[in-house]
Amino acid sequence: MTPPTSSPTLHPPWTPGADLRASNPGGLRAWVARHPVTSFLVLAFGLAYPVMALPILADHGVIADGWMSAFPGLDTERVASIFLVFFALLPATVVVTWAVDGRDGVRSLMARALRWRIGLGWWLLILTGLPVLTLAGAVAMGDTFRSVDVWPFMVAQVAGLLVNLVLINILEETGWAGHVQSRLQRRHTLVVAAALTAVPFALVHMPLHFIGDFTVGSLTTAVVTLLIVCTIVRILLGGVLRGTGSVLAVAVTHTMFNRSNNDEGIVAGLVDGDARKLAGLLAVIALGILVVAITRRGARVDGAATDGSPARADTHASTTRREAS
Repeated sequence: MTPPTSSPTLHPPWTPGADLRASNPGGLRAWVARHPVTSFLVLAFGLAYPVMALPILADHGVIADGWMSAFPGLDTERVASIFLVFFALLPATVVVTWAVDGRDGVRSLMARALRWRIGLGWWLLILTGLPVLTLAGAVAMGDTFRSVDVWPFMVAQVAGLLVNLVLINILEETGWAGHVQSRLQRRHTLVVAAALTAVPFALVHMPLHFIGDFTVGSLTTAVVTLLIVCTIVRILLGGVLRGTGSVLAVAVTHTMFNRSNNDEGIVAGLVDGDARKLAGLLAVIALGILVVAITRRGARVDGAATDGSPARADTHASTTRREAS
């Protein structure tokens, strides 16, 4: 595995958020600066549930659905997901990052969201690891290969990957990985930070399970399943974040997970059978263990913070711990 090609750059010996807390300890922005993760969650959930409810209520006929025709080719789940990202997660990420670290903080976060120079080894692992492991596991557990038209299949999969990445995952992970999980990894171990991130990450997706028919039992099962799967996935994403410092790398990993497990994804298009679903989860576990093991040593060698972001000066360690709340 090749480490990032560029050395981390130290933060300046002060941040706008720290300066703001000292100069205006009682203001709203100062409170947000003291509690960046909590502030993000309050704002994100406060926006997410109402905007996601619109297409879901329209799908059930509770409100008029004529406006849904403005999204041709998109089902209710995709419209709700786009609303979640553009009208909740993205605004919450930008507002809270600005309140904590000012314009420089927003620019730094956006730079991490576009950072692609992480080494060929990382890109090979991210782009091939999950689909190859999932496919191998599915076949080993009894799924059978199906015939496909190679070029149409490849074009469709690349197009689906790019659409998912650009419209959903890169913006989504700018908030969850770039803001929430990064700050939690400064204060906790990678696994604990992943578990803490997984809880709100899972819950913010719960409205999607109100699409179509549902029961109390189905919703309960969905919550439990989401919490387990999201924790496992976020451990893998936390390892990628720690090893690369790139939110883009995390977003692509997230996209490859989706494309390896969804019904219209890579593995589903290559095999017949249901073993691929269990194989996908086992692939995440295996790859997560590998990435965590690799980055456990690498994070200490290259001097980066354990969240993958640039290291802060030691004299401000106490400030870093407070900002993780």
